[in-house]
Amino acid sequence: MSETENNIFVVRAVDLTHDGYGVTKLEDGYTVFVEDLLKGEAAQIEIIERKKSYGFGKVIERLNRSPYRQAPKCKHFYDCGGCELMHMDYDVQTAFKKYRLELMLKKMGQNKVIVEDIISMVNPYYYRNKVEIKFAQGEKGIKAGFFKAKSHLVVDLQECHIMHKKSFELLNLIRNLANQFGIKAYNSKDETGVLKSAVIRESHKFKEIVVLFNIATDKLPKEEEFIEALTKNFAELKGVGVCKTLDESGLSEEEIRLVYGRDYIKEELLNKQFEIGFRSFFQVNTLQAERLFKKAIEYGEFTGKERVIDAYCGIGSVAISLADKVNKVFGIEIIKSAIADAKRNARLNGIKNALFEVGNVDKVMLKWKEYKFDCIFIDPPRKGVSKSLLQTIIKMKIPKVVYISCNPATLARDLQYLVDNNYEIKKVAPVDMFPQTSHVESITLLSLK
Repeated sequence: MSETENNIFVVRAVDLTHDGYGVTKLEDGYTVFVEDLLKGEAAQIEIIERKKSYGFGKVIERLNRSPYRQAPKCKHFYDCGGCELMHMDYDVQTAFKKYRLELMLKKMGQNKVIVEDIISMVNPYYYRNKVEIKFAQGEKGIKAGFFKAKSHLVVDLQECHIMHKKSFELLNLIRNLANQFGIKAYNSKDETGVLKSAVIRESHKFKEIVVLFNIATDKLPKEEEFIEALTKNFAELKGVGVCKTLDESGLSEEEIRLVYGRDYIKEELLNKQFEIGFRSFFQVNTLQAERLFKKAIEYGEFTGKERVIDAYCGIGSVAISLADKVNKVFGIEIIKSAIADAKRNARLNGIKNALFEVGNVDKVMLKWKEYKFDCIFIDPPRKGVSKSLLQTIIKMKIPKVVYISCNPATLARDLQYLVDNNYEIKKVAPVDMFPQTSHVESITLLSLK
């Protein structure tokens, strides 16, 4: 709007970006994205980074407050990268997520497609059943928490409103015991210390917890005493694993040493039992996962005669949830341990008509291209579906595609490709899987014309 000094401007937010930044325009039309500025708010800002066609700014003084602004529940909100939208009324958060999908369809020229009401949460806090805690060595001992937004600096969490409460209690206990036993956090710069990260998983239904420690050495210092103190002081802890690792991600295949109990938690989803391992892929919000799968299966409109593919099947949660509604379901997943989990979970539920194969989805699908399938479920990682898999779906003329996505940008790209190749978008349903964050999960039904 108006310029006062070189980099100081007064602006008004006209929209929000996908990650919740205010979209503002200067008088010459230059776009500036401003953190912590809600739609409709005016502020004096400073431009802190200029690129050719857009820049980033920070608020110096807010000139008016949006009626939808609320005080964030967490004191770490402005430092921690765990949440982006906690300063926004929850109903507005969900409306914003639905709007993002509507905008995506509009840009694709799909104006006739109705986006259903978003499936939101009654209590949008304390929902994460899995958290990855990072460690850093501070002056007063170990720091444990999430990374600060856009950095590798650990925010030492004193509270957290998105992970389950028991998981947070365990985080506190780990931090205290690590300090007590002199276990230091790993420092990659000088390669000192031991603790890199911990993955804590908690069962919503059975209230069980397991924890995996990723470390830089073969063993933790005073490992036996540390583990004994941990398990003695935490009744819900059912298993502890330790892994000397270079790869801390869920895709790691490095060996886990089980030092206590068992290597999985038990969970229930749509009346089916699941055993979820330390590194298994499982939706992080159990309550919403149930509603997501229920809606996705509803979109399939199954009669009981169908042959269905579950691509990127993980531990088989979708395949097992829909097995008793179809004739046969085939799951594909590249991670070996996930397929072992899927087979185990099928046995656990007495399911005989679900088959699982380990391998690259593209390659396995090519192998099956002679067969007739009625429907395919795809739930890819954030980068979306590969072009070759989309081409295989088109070649196989699969009548129904149910696409579960966590990234509207890659979803739009993949949907456009299917639409250009004789598919039409029938329905879209958003699900708020990650309240307080800018992520939006969605289910899209496509059918072959």
